[in-house]
Amino acid sequence: MVVVAIIAVLALIVIPSFIKETKRAGYKSEVHPMFAELGTREDQYKVEKGVYLAAAACPPTANAQGTDMTSAACLSNWTDLRVQPAESKLKCSYVVTAGVPGDDPVAVAPTWVQSQITAPAVGWFFIVATCPDNEYFTASWDSKIRSEDGK
Repeated sequence: MVVVAIIAVLALIVIPSFIKETKRAGYKSEVHPMFAELGTREDQYKVEKGVYLAAAACPPTANAQGTDMTSAACLSNWTDLRVQPAESKLKCSYVVTAGVPGDDPVAVAPTWVQSQITAPAVGWFFIVATCPDNEYFTASWDSKIRSEDGK
């Protein structure tokens, strides 16, 4: 009976952690290719137009079940960038903020990442992915992907 009680206690501790880590891995597997796609499209846009382009949240909100990207209303926000999501359903929402030399990205970045970044001297963009349980950040001047929870 003691063994069963110990197994039950361990299950109560391990199973929620396992579920949380499984969700986190699912979000990361979406975020990494979307950051690469958005970054590549931003770089192409800058070559063609001379500046980076800001893009409003797409999908408008994060959704654990995923938003169908074949009919999402926000796609018009990404038309100029010619973004082609790798997945047909996105669980995270992506916002691109862009600036020109002299603009301070630190001032408009999420507060949790402000102490980790410095302002570049050139035109810039950064992308924030808001997922149901976490936020992720990457920038044109530093390709490191940061997460709000530090993992």
